[in-house]
Amino acid sequence: KMYGGSSPPRRDQPNAKRNQSNSYQHAGTYQPPAVSGSYAQQQTQITEDSLRTQYEAEATANTVLSQMTTQRYQLQNAHDQVTGMKETTEMAKRELADLASKTLKKKRRLQLIVAALGTLDFLLLVRLFYCGGSFFCRRHY
Repeated sequence: KMYGGSSPPRRDQPNAKRNQSNSYQHAGTYQPPAVSGSYAQQQTQITEDSLRTQYEAEATANTVLSQMTTQRYQLQNAHDQVTGMKETTEMAKRELADLASKTLKKKRRLQLIVAALGTLDFLLLVRLFYCGGSFFCRRHY
């Protein structure tokens, strides 16, 4: 295949030796492809080098796109987990507030019971002194 498609030329093709020439894209700086032969051969070599470069760039772009897609799903999953954690935290916060409210109500009720029993105990103590230690007060008879 000379043009089109998304895969680089295979090595088992008849002109595989020409396809193995080093592309100027592999170096860190621009190095034009080494061409020799007639003008038509030079143009063919340049065109093949351009196609090879295109295939390499397309393969790299596909790899980057695949990695970015994977990262997108990872980020979406992390976002969903954070959202779920926020909802769980809010629910726990409400439940803790409800428990604190119930605990406060029980505490107040117990304080009232203690106060009522303390008052009753004080009144019974006063009655004991008033009646001279007897449970039944006989002063009114």
